[in-house]
Amino acid sequence: MKATKILAVVFGILTICGGIYIFITGGQANAGYAVLPMVFCLTFSSLARKKPKDN
Repeated sequence: MKATKILAVVFGILTICGGIYIFITGGQANAGYAVLPMVFCLTFSSLARKKPKDN
């Protein structure tokens, strides 16, 4: 679970960096630089929130 939280934070930071890059280039860069890391960030954060099942 700790690894998924770390990966969610890393991809969140990459999303912010991608958004800044898009603004710096004046919108000429592809929006995928911000969208793709956000998809991974949301995926890992949802995995981190799931509680393990008790057997």
